[in-house]
Amino acid sequence: MSLHLSPPAFLNKICLRADPEDLATRLAALPRPMVFTNGVFDILHPGHVRYLAQARSLGASLVMGLNSDASARLLGKGPDRPLNRELDRACVLAA
Repeated sequence: MSLHLSPPAFLNKICLRADPEDLATRLAALPRPMVFTNGVFDILHPGHVRYLAQARSLGASLVMGLNSDASARLLGKGPDRPLNRELDRACVLAA
C-alpha cells in the first residue's frame, strides 16, 4: 500500500529567486499593513523566534527576506557558515 501525502502548505510561501512580476502579484495580495524583515536565520534560536513573533504582531502579514548562502558567507560569521542551506532555511522559516 502506498501512502501519498500532499506537499505541506508552507511551501507555497517560499519565493526563492521569484520572477519580479510574480513576486509583485503575490505581495499585492497580502493583507495590509505588511511588515518586512530580513536576515540569515542560519541557526534558528529563541532570540530569532521572539524577534519574528514581535515583527509578525506589528502587521497583518510578515514578509521575510532571506540572505542567500553566498551573502551569508560574506558576513564573516565563519568559514563553515551557513550551516543550513538557503532552501532549508526558507522551509524552516515558512513553516
